[in-house]
Amino acid sequence: MWARDSLPPAMITFLVLDVIAVGLRTFVRTRMSKSFGYDDWAMCGALVGYITLCALTFVSIGNGYGADEMRPEWNPVTAVKFFVASTLAYVIVVYVAKVSVALVLYRIAVTNKPIRLLLVISMVVLTIWTIITTLIVAFQCTPLSLAWGEGTGTCLPAYVLANTGYSISAMDIASSFLYAGLPVLLLKGVQLSVRMKTSVIILLGLGVVSSIATVIRLKYLIDVANLTNPTGVEASNAYLTTFVYSVTELGLTIFTASLAALRPLLKYVPFGNSTSNNGYGHSKKKSELRSDMGPPVKLDDLDTSASQEHIIPQGHIQKETQYRVEYSNV
Repeated sequence: MWARDSLPPAMITFLVLDVIAVGLRTFVRTRMSKSFGYDDWAMCGALVGYITLCALTFVSIGNGYGADEMRPEWNPVTAVKFFVASTLAYVIVVYVAKVSVALVLYRIAVTNKPIRLLLVISMVVLTIWTIITTLIVAFQCTPLSLAWGEGTGTCLPAYVLANTGYSISAMDIASSFLYAGLPVLLLKGVQLSVRMKTSVIILLGLGVVSSIATVIRLKYLIDVANLTNPTGVEASNAYLTTFVYSVTELGLTIFTASLAALRPLLKYVPFGNSTSNNGYGHSKKKSELRSDMGPPVKLDDLDTSASQEHIIPQGHIQKETQYRVEYSNV
């Protein structure tokens, strides 16, 4: 029962966080940087999918899914129907969220063809993997209505669904670490301050945090694999337990991926301001050197018919450079 009781608070928490994060991301990209692109559209799509997933899950729980005893006002058939729908939505939304992260990196790596190729390959693999897992979930029972107890037919063994969950988790973890590590390669050799590089790498690499929930979920997928019957109260409790971590992982993915676009807002935060200028740092040497050079002199005020010796104020060091050009036959 703890999973059934824990799932609604988790969904509400991440719904609030994700709506705020994606909303701020949209504001920054449309109003501040004027650079709203395909990666932002993908993240908005992931948020819409996450809201849909949570709505389906709320309906499922509201109809008694995962409860030890059914109340008269609950509809168990509706509960299972909506949970199967939410499971399908989860597989698709995870894909959209991961692709959004990949598109952010693809957008940054505009001059790095090898990394762009790697990102394209990863997105193709994610697409194929998502299609396969979606079909397995969609056809876990034949007909699908058998999953909620209507009709006669056959269902896939519980271990097949567990193995599908393992594959989703493995792909999720692999893509998270891949996309978290690529910013290091992208910023290699870029002329930015260490502080700026560190902040960008951290923001772009926060997606790996979501993998923590994925790793924890692997433990409970073992319980799903050991189910003797893929339907029933015991199965629904096992599914809900893994779904708590699925919702958490997806919410973290959307939230952390959106944080990467919010760096321009740091200038409005007191501790986000610094004396740096565009990440290269600021030094007083330039202004001090300029003051030592004396007052500025307009070139238009000088007599250009003679030499240009008065460009530098009198009394200061002058340097005269001569160039000699020789030509030779090669």
